[in-house]
Amino acid sequence: MKRALRALLVPPSRLFALYQRLRRKAHALGLLRTCRPQAATAGVGGLSADCRGRVLLTSWLLGWARARGVGAAVAGPLGDGHPPAVPFQVTPGGDPDESGIEAALLASYDPAGRFIIDSDPARAATAAVRSFAPDLLLLEDAFADARLKKDIELALLTPDDLGPGWNKVFPAGAWRLDATALARASAFCVFAGPLSLDAAMEAAKARLAPYGKPVFGLTFSIWRWRGPDGPATAEALAEEPYIAVLGESDRDILPELLRRNLGASPRLAFFIHDRHRFTRQDFENLRADAERLRVKTILTSPRLALKLRQGGRALDGYAVWTYDPEVVFGPTLFTDVPFLSWWEAAYRAVSRERHTS
Repeated sequence: MKRALRALLVPPSRLFALYQRLRRKAHALGLLRTCRPQAATAGVGGLSADCRGRVLLTSWLLGWARARGVGAAVAGPLGDGHPPAVPFQVTPGGDPDESGIEAALLASYDPAGRFIIDSDPARAATAAVRSFAPDLLLLEDAFADARLKKDIELALLTPDDLGPGWNKVFPAGAWRLDATALARASAFCVFAGPLSLDAAMEAAKARLAPYGKPVFGLTFSIWRWRGPDGPATAEALAEEPYIAVLGESDRDILPELLRRNLGASPRLAFFIHDRHRFTRQDFENLRADAERLRVKTILTSPRLALKLRQGGRALDGYAVWTYDPEVVFGPTLFTDVPFLSWWEAAYRAVSRERHTS
């Protein structure tokens, strides 16, 4: 039955992919409006709306910019946010319902709060440049978006993208564009868990070789823990039984990472869709399970921690813990240069070109 349904979805997915290719061509020919921001611009994103690794890579680029004295700003889509007006500036500690979870999470890693979201990506980019006059503008979730001209395009791919999800365009799959869009990439970042990164890079070797661009492995480790009172060491969690609330997309990454860092597996693990909105019943069920298992600690990802903390007093008496990730670049393909060196050379070249044009 599922195979027959997938077969029925293939023709409309091909029509959708064709439509998107024609749109890109129209933008390239100047038949549709295209925005070129007045700053060195890098697009970060994948072909799937739920592509993992965007927040990690963008936060790393913001950290690099702070360390190098480069003024950076971010422009992104609304996602699941509902701001009171657009364009909307996302600031650390703001309401995730207004900004959306992903934007709120990214803003928490950028104390400067130089982040604009909008339903119109060109308007978001223009507002960010006008408001912050950045040296570097990062376009969140904008890979191969023909409405915006970018100097650098960083394409994120996951093990699913490189495996069963390869070139499966909506509605037959999760991709918003077909594989021809990958030709626009300046470089590829393959995001996977520490245990599956090597296999993902092997898949990337065959899939991405035709594009002739460098491929960088991307994963993360746990830098430090964060509890109700702020950053803390692993000792604060040592020998504490816990329940884990994790996203489906983290199933292949987090359980083993938590076990390695804490020396124990959770007494119970819940896996939910990353876009799941917690209801009052969800909080009541979580509280009941914690009481039944005699657990006072709930451990989750940074993204889901924002959602759990929106429960207000529903989890009174229980401590919600998460972690701060550390970005780790892994092996490379088709280049001997590590990502840091490649990125700095690419940014320098773009900056020189911008200043001389």
